[in-house]
Formats: sequence, structure tokens, C-alpha cells
Amino acid sequence: MIRVSSVSKAYGDQTILEDVSFIINPGDRVGLIGPNGCGKSTLLRIIAGLEQPDAGHVFVDPSATLGYLPQGVEPAPGETVAQMVRAGIPGLEEARQALARLTREMEQADDAELPALIRAYGEALSRFEALGGYAVEHQVQAVLAGLGLGDVDPETPVEQLSGGQKTRVGLARVLLDRPTVLLLDEPTNHLDIQALEWLEEFLTGYAGAVLIVSHDRTFLDRTVRRVLELDELTHRLTEYAGNYSDYQAAKQQALDKQWAAWKDQQAEIRR
Repeated sequence: MIRVSSVSKAYGDQTILEDVSFIINPGDRVGLIGPNGCGKSTLLRIIAGLEQPDAGHVFVDPSATLGYLPQGVEPAPGETVAQMVRAGIPGLEEARQALARLTREMEQADDAELPALIRAYGEALSRFEALGGYAVEHQVQAVLAGLGLGDVDPETPVEQLSGGQKTRVGLARVLLDRPTVLLLDEPTNHLDIQALEWLEEFLTGYAGAVLIVSHDRTFLDRTVRRVLELDELTHRLTEYAGNYSDYQAAKQQALDKQWAAWKDQQAEIRR
């Protein structure tokens, strides 16, 4: 589905990524970890096509669709919560607005104008229903409620919300789009316990693949089955099977082996 091959990236003389390679298959649950500033967000942006690598390449299967959540969500001027969330489903907001406009026009139309407006309304309703229609509207409400935004007026401009609320709206938009691959950069930031549990449950039942950047160890334990670690010194990636706890155990085992090998080497030197 996604193949990252020998990707390297630098900003000036500062190397960020060095010869990074891995594959994401359908249905994968992958955590991307490493210290702040080691290149995790840059790697996600490269996969999403928002940045270009200096070397290597990223192949995305033509049938795959990507849903990318950055750490900072920037709405368009005046964009409302409802508009941003529905934008995750291409054409839905336009179809909904067309229905609302035609409804207003029918209420004010005379007898001569009404038949043409009724036909136009029927066509608009067919387009709306083809996009999921009222079922999607229920999904929108359910996702917003699950992420703790159920009490926010959908017509509130996103720019008036707090940073945490903006992140939640951006997350709702990406989740509702239901892409085949989710690229989530710190999705648990600003989530309370209830919203965090809701997101864990959502991802558990999600059919697509997920690549998650997170420092939340418990969240990673519950949501991923493979861990990719970016090293801040070598700028290279190491892959571990299992969740975060499995990664910790494997990492400790590797360190123990290195320590044992060093002690054996010192013992040989002293002979």
C-alpha cells in the first residue's frame, strides 16, 4: 500500500532522516516514535506528499487514499466546525448547502416557479443521498460527540475555538473521510479520558491502515501492532514487532545483550 524506500532529508547542514525504509500494508497498525525533533512529523509530511525527500522515494498505491492529521490545524477564514468536518467527505457540504438553498427558494416561490424548483430539489437530494446524506450527518454528530465536541455549535467558526478544540475538529474531519490510510501526528493531544477511549475504540474497528506518531505509551499499547523508532543520533529507523510494551522489552533485551558482549570483551582483554 505504501512503500518508503531509502528516504533521506536534511534542512541545510542538519540531517533529519537518513536512508529510512519501511512498508505499510493494508490493515497495519503502526506507531512511529522517537524524541521530539527527530523527524517524525517530517516523515509523515513526506508520506502525505507535502514535502519532498532529498533522496529516496515514497510509493503510494494508486488505489490508496490518505488522511493526514497535522499537529496544528489551520482553518480557512470564517470556516465553521460543520464546514470543516463535512469537508472530509468531498461534495457533501456543497450538496447540503444546495438543499438548504432550494428549500428557502421553494418557500418563497410562486406557483409558476415551484415545479422547476421541486425538480431541482429532487436532483439535489439524490446527490446528497449518494454521498451518504442523512446517515453521514448522524456520523458527523456521533464523531463530534465522541471527541468531546457535542456541545459546540456546528456553526461556530473554527478560528474561535481553543487549540485543543481545533485539533479535535481536524481529527473528526480526517476520521469521517475514512481513507484507506490514516496518518495521525499526535492525535491524543488535548483529548480527555473519554475522548481518548472513544478514539481507541474507533481505531480498533477501523478497516484501513494507521500510522500514528505519539508519545502516549498506553495509547500505543492499545492501538498498534508494530513500532518504528527514529534514532535522533543516526536519523535511521529501527522496526519492532508488537505494541509499545513489546518494543520496550525488545529494546531492553538488545541492550542487555550489548552489555553482556561488552563485559565478555573486557574479560578477554584482561586475560
